[in-house]
Amino acid sequence: MNKETIKKLRRKFTWIAFFSFLTVMLLMGAMIYLINHLSSMRQINETLNYITANNGDLSDWEHQKNNSDGYNANNDFDKFWSDMFGSGMDSSPEFKFATRYFSVFLSGQGDVHQVITTNIAAVSRDEVITYGLTAFLTGNDYGKIDQYYYQVSETDTGILIVFVDGAYQDQVSQRLLRIILVLVLIGALGMFFLVRILSKRMIQPEIRNAERQKQFITNAGHELKTPLAVIKANTELDMMINGENEWNQSTLRQTEQMTDLIRDLIMIARAEEGGKSENMIETDLSQVVREKAESFVSVARQAEKTLTLSITEGLKMKAEEGKMQQLTGLLVDNAIKYCDDKGTITVELTAKGKHIRLVVMNDYKDGSQTDCSRFFERFYRADESHNNKKSGYGIGLSIAEGIVKSHKGTIRAVWNNGIIRFICTFPR
Repeated sequence: MNKETIKKLRRKFTWIAFFSFLTVMLLMGAMIYLINHLSSMRQINETLNYITANNGDLSDWEHQKNNSDGYNANNDFDKFWSDMFGSGMDSSPEFKFATRYFSVFLSGQGDVHQVITTNIAAVSRDEVITYGLTAFLTGNDYGKIDQYYYQVSETDTGILIVFVDGAYQDQVSQRLLRIILVLVLIGALGMFFLVRILSKRMIQPEIRNAERQKQFITNAGHELKTPLAVIKANTELDMMINGENEWNQSTLRQTEQMTDLIRDLIMIARAEEGGKSENMIETDLSQVVREKAESFVSVARQAEKTLTLSITEGLKMKAEEGKMQQLTGLLVDNAIKYCDDKGTITVELTAKGKHIRLVVMNDYKDGSQTDCSRFFERFYRADESHNNKKSGYGIGLSIAEGIVKSHKGTIRAVWNNGIIRFICTFPR
């Protein structure tokens, strides 16, 4: 895992943590608001019921004090539950004076018989009559007009409509909603910056380890080049003096393979650093892919396989020409190497919207049992025996992945109906 990958994981973790915290906070805020709203509605409904039961007038109401002061709980849990979520009708001596209400008596035909406005000064008699007739015409037993909640009930003499001023409860709900939103926003932002600061400190050891690992590969590669060069030179000298034999030929072959392995490892380390924008130039990708792929036609023919090209001309993008040549070579070489006997390899280059797609496919009938997602792991081979019938160390596709990512692209492997495809997508 390189430095850039660690930073991407950090950003991803930060945003996931932020949205998770925000979601939880919003859910908790919504529950608090809902409980408060339901409690307010319960208080208003019980007040409406009580006034209705007293024929719409509390002038003669007197507070009846008892030991529980209006509270009846069977145990401590019930008391706690009522204190937290219960918000029923006010049973204090101030109930009569604190409740702002008015009542309208109507006949069955809607004629006004009586209006009670002793406990409210904000509305006139005519406005009370208008509210009463409006509530009557709605045909609903409960409802709300402006800031007034009403209840319609039938009496022996006609229809009683009681209105209770719910402005205070509405203001409390709106104030609570604003407080919740502000606290959620402040909490989410605070949590976001806190996670960013802490996560930055947490990933520093991982970044240092990644840098050390990359530096070790580069340094070890350069240190190994000298003894390998000496071994190769001594082996070639021995072959010149004593002639070729199976021993010095084997030594030379293994030396060359080790040199190639070191070169590939250093290449991976450099590819993980990401492409530098100053090295990216407008490149005719169609020409680059065609020329590199055509150089493998003879290789495929010698392996008794067929290589075909399907390339859209004139496709250009900002890229490092040498890297794109290397990418094409790696994918085509891999396709030839693992293609079925007498099979076909196809190289496609097409444009799709704002992207360019490079697809290298080959016949591979045994791919149904292969985990394609592991092809880009270093030193992975579908053949777990790691025999030497096919040259290489299983890091070619890892190098290809590094090149694609350095060009802000994606690469994936897909097997379907006996054909495996390596699909590279680049932004244009």
